[in-house]
Amino acid sequence: MIHELGLACPKCRTSDVHLNMIPDAQGQNRSPHCSNCYADGWLFRSPVLVRGLATSIRQQKNILDAGIAQPGDMQFSIGPGFTGCGQDQRRISRNDKFTATWSQPLDDGQTIVRGAAHMQDNVGLANNVSITEDRLWYSPDQSLWCEDENGVVYGTGDFELGPGRIINWIGNAPAQGTAYTIKYTAFFEWIAFVPPQERVDRDNRDMGPLIILRKRHVAHINDSPYITEADRISISDRVAC
Repeated sequence: MIHELGLACPKCRTSDVHLNMIPDAQGQNRSPHCSNCYADGWLFRSPVLVRGLATSIRQQKNILDAGIAQPGDMQFSIGPGFTGCGQDQRRISRNDKFTATWSQPLDDGQTIVRGAAHMQDNVGLANNVSITEDRLWYSPDQSLWCEDENGVVYGTGDFELGPGRIINWIGNAPAQGTAYTIKYTAFFEWIAFVPPQERVDRDNRDMGPLIILRKRHVAHINDSPYITEADRISISDRVAC
């Protein structure tokens, strides 16, 4: 997986209360007009490819009962002392981001309003989405199905997925303001939403951290429809060391 350090945006995230800021899920504030993080509230830096064991959380009652995780979360275990691409040993902390290098289906899909980034109050928000683009939660791999609220089905000749977290309409498209659902396979982004569990053996030797991950669109519900240059980097480019 690709590990990136998660940082609160220094331009708009603060514990102080300012005008034109709205509370986020962390109890802090973020600006919907910030051009530094594009209203996300987070910066992710220093991407490094790390290797570990990824397992779904389904029947681990000890984790679920403790309220640490919920169904759909994932465990990621990194081996002791792993550095990744010749760098210093990576230290994992809460709100760091991990991006999978393999694609998976996006549950029941993502419902989008066509052209929402250019409608009503959204026009004043910080975003970088063109008039033909809509924002996706994750970098897509391939489309599985796309259908709008009127029952119209769209094929791959009607839109392009990517680069980055976008769908770009190039042919027949829903009218602006029409809701549609696209189900696609995606390179999921995961957030370390709780501090990692540091593990040592009885001889006090580091065994590497155990990290509980939650999909970004569940952990960070404040994501807005923006596109950054980093989003336009393909997965194959990002995993290159």
